Amino acid sequence: MLEQIYRDAFDAVRRAAGRVLHEPADRDGVVQQVFTEVVSSRTLRATFRGGDLSSWLAGISRHKAIDYARRERRLTDLSVVPEPAVAPGPIDEFRQELERFARRLPEDRRRVLELRFVAGMTQVEAAAELGMPRSTLEDWEKQIKRALEEYLLSGEGAA
Repeated sequence: MLEQIYRDAFDAVRRAAGRVLHEPADRDGVVQQVFTEVVSSRTLRATFRGGDLSSWLAGISRHKAIDYARRERRLTDLSVVPEPAVAPGPIDEFRQELERFARRLPEDRRRVLELRFVAGMTQVEAAAELGMPRSTLEDWEKQIKRALEEYLLSGEGAA
C-alpha cells in the first residue's frame, strides 16, 4: 500500500517542491523528507482528513520546500511562487463565520477573541497585553464562548 501511495503521489510531491526549489538535489531532499515523515509520523498521518492524498502531500511538500528555502536563503522572491487554487473548505467557512460573529462584539471583547483564539496567546499573555486581571479575561472568554454558541445555534450565522 505504501508503495502504491508513493507511486501515485511522487510526481505531484516533486512538482510542488520544484516550484519553490530549483536545485534538483534540494527538491529531491524535500521529497524524501515528505515521504519519510509520512511513514514515520503518526501525528502527521492523523492530519489527513480525506480527499486527494496527492494534493495533501503536495501541500506538505510545498511548505517544506518554502521552509527549506528560507533556511538556506536560496529563494530570492517568494512572491513568484504561485498560491495553489483551493476551494474554500469547512475551516475557511468557519473562519468567515467567526469574523462575522466578531464584528458583532464590542471592541474590547473582539480584542480578547483575537488575542486568545486567533493569535493563540495564553490567558496570562492576553491579560497582560490588555492590562486586565486574568480572572476578568477568563470571565469574558466564557461570555464570548456562550455568545458564539448561541450565534451558531440560532442560525444567524448561516446567512
